Amino acid sequence: MQVLKENDTILKGKADFLLAACVTHTCEIPQLTQAGIPGKIPLTPTLDAEFISTGKVFSLGDIAETPKGVPTPALITRAVHELCPFSSLQILNLGLQIEPLECKLINLDILPSPSITEQKGFNAKEVFEKGFTYGKKYKLQGDYLIIGESTPSGTTTAQACITALGYETDGFFASSFKDAPTSIKEETLSASLSKLHSNMSLFEKLGHTADNMLIFLAGFILSSSRRFNLILAGGTQMAAVLLIANKIAGRQAIHHDHRHIHLCTTKWIAEDNHSNIKGLLDQLDYKIKAYYANFSFQDSSHPALKLYDEGEAKEGVGAGASIAYAFAQGISQKKLTLKIESYLG
Repeated sequence: MQVLKENDTILKGKADFLLAACVTHTCEIPQLTQAGIPGKIPLTPTLDAEFISTGKVFSLGDIAETPKGVPTPALITRAVHELCPFSSLQILNLGLQIEPLECKLINLDILPSPSITEQKGFNAKEVFEKGFTYGKKYKLQGDYLIIGESTPSGTTTAQACITALGYETDGFFASSFKDAPTSIKEETLSASLSKLHSNMSLFEKLGHTADNMLIFLAGFILSSSRRFNLILAGGTQMAAVLLIANKIAGRQAIHHDHRHIHLCTTKWIAEDNHSNIKGLLDQLDYKIKAYYANFSFQDSSHPALKLYDEGEAKEGVGAGASIAYAFAQGISQKKLTLKIESYLG
């Protein structure tokens, strides 16, 4: 992966920003994820959408944070948007329990994904087709598009579906925890994968192992990459989106232009000893242009932000690509850190 420092640029110009906000009921499995407030994890993408859109939350008293007090990476993306605004900022409702308020919300008539441990899956083919159709008609307002995601437990569903598709996954997927809850995750993956059988179609397997965000964005990038450049803003979940799209495109002979597809993540993912994003991307049929933003909270004295540098939170809500966008617009690490700190008092 290529490191991006201050003033480095992936793509020139202004970017649209889309947040793919999604609930998978997998997130309700106790101690599987810390991406939000215990007992209220399904609210996380709603709160993230509200905060990046307005700098405030409306559906709860405060922003989403981990049990250790690590605030959502939505703070990073919001800080970037205030310092160097995106040409547009919109939220894709890919199955939320509660719709966010005060947002430019794109409703796509998609229900939250079931837990991957449930016997009944969801219609992955229908979700893929919605993503493909939306990618064909999306109207770019800036020069290119950044797509982030907020999907608690998304690394677990990503690992399950990528395993189901035959890719190597052991030790490749990140966690929101510094020390991943390995036994709980393995039990969840085993319960999901045990439902599969050899007669299932590709989309049937995905419907039992994935979530709406993964499938919708796989469709979206396959159609939109024919028309413009886009950056997948995330870590191992976005790598999974690429692998799903890779498999579907190969099976259905879908033409797309992978030269227009980029991935950008954080330093915390790139240097994570508990995952291997490069190992995932190396399984694609083509070489992807992948980057990480060389940003840390070394300039911060705030204890909650310092936990990012200790591995307690690593990526989400488009943080890595948003930082890279700020760097390209001339925003320094110090200035960005000060802006993020201003939200915490």
